[in-house]
Amino acid sequence: MASRGMGRTASTVGMMEGAFFVSRSDLLQWINQLLEVHLTKVEQCASGAIYCQILDACHPGTVAMRKVNWMAKSDHEFIPNYKVLQAAFDKNVIERNIDVDKLIRAKYQDNLEFLQWMKCYWERQGVAADYDPIPAREGKVLPAWAQGIGGPISAGQKENLRPQSFAADGIGKKNAASSGHCRTRPTAPKAVAGSRSGSPDVGTSSSRAGRSPPKSSAAHSAAEGQKQQLMTQQTEIDELKETLDGLQRERDFYFSKLRSVEVYCSNVQTQLVAEEECNLTTQCVIKDVQDILYSESEDVPAA
Repeated sequence: MASRGMGRTASTVGMMEGAFFVSRSDLLQWINQLLEVHLTKVEQCASGAIYCQILDACHPGTVAMRKVNWMAKSDHEFIPNYKVLQAAFDKNVIERNIDVDKLIRAKYQDNLEFLQWMKCYWERQGVAADYDPIPAREGKVLPAWAQGIGGPISAGQKENLRPQSFAADGIGKKNAASSGHCRTRPTAPKAVAGSRSGSPDVGTSSSRAGRSPPKSSAAHSAAEGQKQQLMTQQTEIDELKETLDGLQRERDFYFSKLRSVEVYCSNVQTQLVAEEECNLTTQCVIKDVQDILYSESEDVPAA
C-alpha cells in the first residue's frame, strides 16, 4: 500500500516543483555521488541505464538490472532499457508516462526534465541505506564513465605492483653482496662502491656521468606536468562552455514561457476593458496559464 500511494504521489509531480529548477551541474553531481559514476553530460542518460539504476536505488530488487545494456549507443539499443524501466514503474505502481521517443533522441531538454523528475521522486522516496551501486552493475560490460569514480585497476598495473618490490629487494641484495666483496679485497681499499675495477678514476667519471641524467629527467617531468595541467584546464574550459550553453537554453526556455504568460495576461486585460460583460472566470484563466506552462509550443491561447 505504501508503494502504491508513493506511485500516485509521484505521478502528481508538476513542472513547478523545486526539483525542476535544479541546474545541470547539480544534477550531474547528484548522480555521480549516488551511483558512483562520472557523467559529464545530461545526454548520456538517454540510454535509460542511469534511470534504471536510480529507480533501483529507491526500490532495490525491483529493477531487472541484469537486463540493462550499459553499452547501448543507438536508438534501437536504448529501447530495451526503457522496457526494463517501464516494467519497474509498473511493479512499483508509479503512474508516470515515459516519453521514450523523445528521450532516446538524446536531446538535452527532454532528458534534463526527466532527470529532474527522477530526482524529485528520489527526494520523496529516499534510497535504501545499504544500497551499493557498484555491485548492482557487476557482471555487465560497462562504459568508462560507469566503472566507478576511482576506475578499475588494469591487469598491467596489478602485475607491476609486486615485481617492483622484488626488483628493489634484488638490487639491495646485489649491492650488499658487492660491498661485502669489496671489503675482502685488501689490494683496493679506496675503490669506489659500485666500481668493479676498483679504479678511482672510473668511479669518479661514472659518478659525474650519473649526475647529468636527473637534470634531463627533472626537465622531462616538469614538461609532462605542465602538459597534464594544460589538458586539465582545457577539459575544465570545455565543461564550463557546456554548462554555459545549458544555462542559456534553460534561460531561453523559461523566458519564452514567461513571455507567453505576459502576452496572455495583456490580452485578458484588454478584453476586460473592452467588454462590459466578460465570460472569463478564474478557473478559465488558471487553465489557460497552465496550458502555456506545460505546452511544448509557444502559441498563446486566445483569451
